[in-house]
Amino acid sequence: MPGGYWMPPKRSKAPLVVTILVLVVVLAATGVTLAVTGVFSSGKSASSGGTGGSGPGEAKKLWSAAAINAKGDMHGGWVVDDHTVAYVVETGVTGYDLTTGKQLWQVPAPPGQVICEMSPKADGGIGAVGLGADRGHCDTAAAVDLAAAKLLWSEKLTLPENFHGWDRVLDTLSVAEGMVIVQDVENTFGYGARDGQRKWTAPPVPMEEFDGACTSMSALAEGAVTAQVLDCSLDGVKVGTYDTVSGAVKWVAPASTDRAPGSWWLLSVNPLIAADARTGMYYLSGPNAVRVPIGAAASNSHFSSTDFDYGSVAFDGTTMFTVDSDEGATPSMHRTMSVNSWDVTTGQSRWKHAFDLDGDAEMIGMSQGRVWVDYTPPHSDSKHQLVSFSPADGAMTEGPTFEAPEDYSTQPLTTQLVGNKIVRFGQPDAPVIVWDRGQ
Repeated sequence: MPGGYWMPPKRSKAPLVVTILVLVVVLAATGVTLAVTGVFSSGKSASSGGTGGSGPGEAKKLWSAAAINAKGDMHGGWVVDDHTVAYVVETGVTGYDLTTGKQLWQVPAPPGQVICEMSPKADGGIGAVGLGADRGHCDTAAAVDLAAAKLLWSEKLTLPENFHGWDRVLDTLSVAEGMVIVQDVENTFGYGARDGQRKWTAPPVPMEEFDGACTSMSALAEGAVTAQVLDCSLDGVKVGTYDTVSGAVKWVAPASTDRAPGSWWLLSVNPLIAADARTGMYYLSGPNAVRVPIGAAASNSHFSSTDFDYGSVAFDGTTMFTVDSDEGATPSMHRTMSVNSWDVTTGQSRWKHAFDLDGDAEMIGMSQGRVWVDYTPPHSDSKHQLVSFSPADGAMTEGPTFEAPEDYSTQPLTTQLVGNKIVRFGQPDAPVIVWDRGQ
């Protein structure tokens, strides 16, 4: 998984507790927060009518890809364009026609190597992968042309001399602006996506600015800007931003004074959101701005940053949308999932929408001006429903239901929307399923 940190597994569903829809408007000194609590109790879908009732009905399954004989837990997918999707496992990459499901091509991993990492998204018809003898020895960056169906280039990375005892070299990959951005245990590199030429290297920050060396903890490219989190030893944690194409430094800002930081990673570049596994999420707007805590640090609510990875949050300008769990907040064995809207400039909640007790939900993202979520009601690990929310006030609209095999991977970007189609990237026994949502 991008970033290399653990995400908690899904839990089995507990008995349904019927809740009541309660609308609470809380006026605070800083503004108005809309809290929407409680919801669906049908046990079939987010709609009170359920499939076949007065709800929006069931999505039409268009196709599903045949099971892939792949070992290991490395799997994921890319929406290449409006016509093609690609599925990635350790043994290679397979392309499918989005409408018909016809297998278009395969790009196998090179002999003696497996795919051990992948960029969360493809861009410009190119996806980035990591290669190695196994996932624990991921040391080679590579790019795949998803139109020509070929491996464009690969480059083996070497560990710096001071990283004795390390095996895995490569950490995160991004593709943007015709570049592949590669982060290893010390630096971040920019490669030409098609020619594989290393264009720039970023540790850093100029050494004279801080005491001691800075090493890269996480990197992410979105459009023209690349960001990385730096562990600068006695100077704490810094976040730097760079021009994606040239590598030119834009600005560097302090994120924490912690001299022994844990895991930090990036959720977004614009706006720039960095997550600390121990304390939560933070918004940084520039070199002279004070970091803004979001969630628990801002509101004292239960908010675990380890539940999030790139793709698990959505944005509409300076508003961030998350799917949160209250698991661990109380001694109860049950949990409640909720969709939350946060103003990143203040760290405060704008609105909240809670699902049924022990229901499950995963963020899909922003599409057609709305926030989309994949909801699974209690008692069901395979029955899903699309629901969407107004970014402004959290008003919910019910979408169609669809059946998908149970998947405990919990990785983001599993369900995606492409026009009127629902695309789900599952485990190798059900790699890709596509539905027409009829809207």
